[in-house]
Formats: sequence, C-alpha cells, structure tokens
Amino acid sequence: MRYHRWVLIAIRAAALSMLRIVSPVQANESDMRATTSKPATITISSRAVHSSVDTSARVVLTVTGYEPSTSGPVTTVVSLDCGSNVREIGRFGIFPNKAFSVLDGAKPQRFGFPLPDDPSCRQPQTVIIRLEPQTGGGSGASITISDASIE
Repeated sequence: MRYHRWVLIAIRAAALSMLRIVSPVQANESDMRATTSKPATITISSRAVHSSVDTSARVVLTVTGYEPSTSGPVTTVVSLDCGSNVREIGRFGIFPNKAFSVLDGAKPQRFGFPLPDDPSCRQPQTVIIRLEPQTGGGSGASITISDASIE
C-alpha cells in the first residue's frame, strides 16, 4: 500500500513537470524572477530541435523586467543544471543600469549563451539565474525572465 502511494506521488510530480515543460507560460512570474537572495530556476522550452552533437545550439534568455540595486551594480549569472552538477555558462549586465518592464512599454532584451561542449550539458532541462552584487549588497535588485529556450 505504501509503495503504491509513493508511485502515485512520483507520477503526479512527473505530470506536473511535463506540464511546465510543455507550457512554460503557465509558470508564476515569481518563479521567473531572480533577486540577490533568491535565484530563479527556469524550465527551458525548446524552439528548435537540436541533437546532442549540434555545436551551434545555445540557450537564449528573454528578459522582460529589471530593477537595479540601490547599493551598486549587479551581474546576472547564468548556469545550467547539467545532470549531477551546476555549470556557469555566462554572465551579463543590463545597460543602462536602470529599471525597465515590458508591462510599461519597454522592449524585452535577449541574451544568448552557447551550450558547453560537455555531453551532460548538451540537452539541459533548466537554467538557473542569480544576481551577484558587484559592489554593495545588491538590495532591491531583481530580474524577470519570460522565456529560456534552446535555439
């Protein structure tokens, strides 16, 4: 009886994960928002099918909102969940360092990063976004990602 309950829990968790992969738009905005104290783990949607040997594949992030820190600049750190480890694939900053939001009419910004040559990173499922303060504590900084895809 206990075994069956755990199987049902695992099936439900897998089904919810599949729903999020198939429909990343359904994710809460708070799931797509990173701060200096809370990284965001975002499910990657695939716009193009790439084999594991396709060296031109890259992760593309669409940023739809940014709030700078009141204590100094921050850098956005992009990492992939590569099986049993997390691997940083790039960093970027928003320029100019001022707030924007597509909800206020601003255009989204896109950033692309090549996938690592490591076989465990060639078909990632999630990308981890975190903000790292360059000076100060990074208080008040946030970034909102509307989409992470492999193109």
